[in-house]
Amino acid sequence: MNDSKNLKHAFLISIIYFTVSVLWIFLSDAAVASLTNDADTITILQTYKGWFFVSLTAVVLFFLSSKFFQDMHLQCVQSLEQTQACNIAKEIAKASQIELVRYEIILTTLVNSSPNAIFAKDLDGKYILFNDTALKMINLPLKDVLGKSDEMLFSHQDSLKLKEDDKAVIADGKIHTKEEEIVTNDGIRKTFLITKGPLLDKEDKTFGIFGISRDITDQKKYERYLLESKDKFYNLSHMNLVTNLPNRLHISEVLTEKCLENLPFYLILFDLDEFKIVNDSYGHRFGDKLLFEVSKVLKKVFDSTAFIACMGGDEFGIIINSSNKEEIIVLMQKLHDNLNKPFKIDLIDVYITASSGICSYPDDAKSMEELYQAADTAMYNAKKMGKNRFSFYNAEFKKDAIAYTQIVTNLKQAINNSELELYFQSQNNPLTSKIIGAEALLRWKYQDKMIPPDVFIPIAEKSGLIVEIGNFVLKSGFKTVKKWRELGILNSKIAINVSARQLTHLDFINTLKDILEETGCEASWIELEITESSVLENPKLAINLLWQLKGLGFHISMDDFGTGYSSLSYLKNLPIDKLKIDKSFVTNIRNEPKNQIIVKTVIFLARELNIQILAEGVETQDELDFLVENKIDSIQGYYYSKPLPFDEMEKLLQK
Repeated sequence: MNDSKNLKHAFLISIIYFTVSVLWIFLSDAAVASLTNDADTITILQTYKGWFFVSLTAVVLFFLSSKFFQDMHLQCVQSLEQTQACNIAKEIAKASQIELVRYEIILTTLVNSSPNAIFAKDLDGKYILFNDTALKMINLPLKDVLGKSDEMLFSHQDSLKLKEDDKAVIADGKIHTKEEEIVTNDGIRKTFLITKGPLLDKEDKTFGIFGISRDITDQKKYERYLLESKDKFYNLSHMNLVTNLPNRLHISEVLTEKCLENLPFYLILFDLDEFKIVNDSYGHRFGDKLLFEVSKVLKKVFDSTAFIACMGGDEFGIIINSSNKEEIIVLMQKLHDNLNKPFKIDLIDVYITASSGICSYPDDAKSMEELYQAADTAMYNAKKMGKNRFSFYNAEFKKDAIAYTQIVTNLKQAINNSELELYFQSQNNPLTSKIIGAEALLRWKYQDKMIPPDVFIPIAEKSGLIVEIGNFVLKSGFKTVKKWRELGILNSKIAINVSARQLTHLDFINTLKDILEETGCEASWIELEITESSVLENPKLAINLLWQLKGLGFHISMDDFGTGYSSLSYLKNLPIDKLKIDKSFVTNIRNEPKNQIIVKTVIFLARELNIQILAEGVETQDELDFLVENKIDSIQGYYYSKPLPFDEMEKLLQK
């Protein structure tokens, strides 16, 4: 079409050129003829006319050809550009196809390599994408999934749940994440964490939904295991296994929280009096059963609003949300009435008593530590009053505690400042009045005043200083007997008291050996005195230790015999060389028939067991005469001599 149009234009130009040329010839010739008749002039003008026409046509031809060639060049360039563009487009199309294939491979690889299940559905709920992980999860091939809906793959119940989730995504157009339990094709119930969202086109219209699902079945099992373990460990750390009550840690946490609430409440601490005797007599399993029965009594006495805990051993704690002291008194009376009734354990009736201490928040204490201290102080006061009773905290108790602390501090300093010293009381033959031994007695002189032993010895026992003090007594006693032996004024033994805590100390035997070596004393020169109660605390251990002491060469005596609760069966197993009858049986014995029977029996028993017998606290002639009549071996008491300091005792021995 373009070619015919070009020919038409060329033909039109030729006609115009021909017409113009003919007209130019005729008109120019006529013009020349009219100007002159001279032939030479006409020839010259004709020549000029010819050159003018040729020049004019040349110019016209130049412009026409120039325009023609420009148009031709432009067409060629355009044609070339079109050709190149077409080739580039083909190359781009080819490269795009390769890239699309690559992207498809990458996308497919990523989707199928994901550890999570990836899927997509159309609006009819039919699957259009299902990756390899998803196929493994439901244990089906791809051909059985694509184009299928949930009801064809899962149980009716599970498919309904999945459809509801899909509807919610389509309805609000948001991404949803949810845990679902689904039974897979192989019949296994699994838990999945499923994230679903809408598939949107360019106009933001939903054409389907996508989903990412992760099998969290093992994770949920592990979480359940952790929760169960947490509960188990919590119970182990917060519960008393014997009574199934909260323990000390638990009640401490509750007390701390309640102090923050700033509401009034009472704390009660109580323990069973002489519970150790029950354990020693019947065994720890028996004791545990008794504690369990006590816990039942507590639950019976106090209502469900009270917090009851077994704080370890035989100690219990109760928190009562009340500010009414009279109410607490009624409850405590009820508790002690119930505890005073016999408990039947393994067909055995057991009678127990308890001592209780009570304090209030915030009147008596304002923190968990202060509450414990106040209630414990009150309980100690109840025991001091004779046990089997309860005591409310009193501010005066704090003063007593401070005084106790001060005595402990002063006693510790007394050891370092050499304020402690040994006195000695003679032991005499009742027939000849001759000194046949002596007992070392500890004295404490503080600020020019003598502190009675019955004041500071119990404090030393309670504070633990008794071991250090006991070592001082042993060392001083060993040095003294060695000196008197060297002087030749005492050829018999010195008796030295050993406390229960000192006796059962882990390093006691080695300590004795070290002191013997340090002082040069012979073990056979020393009589170690133990109390009946120290044996009772742990009979098997005590018996073993006493035999070790005998093996070292020490003599053993039992002090305060008859005042404890030991079975006589222990006596035959103990390596005892001497029994000491307590002063309480000797005082005014002529007027105490029962004491006479006891003393006679003990003397007879000792003689039959080949054990020496000594009577303490003899002060009168009547007491001495009675003991001589019953063949006592030795006497100790004011009748012969009161306890004397070292220098005075040495003078007495030299007489």
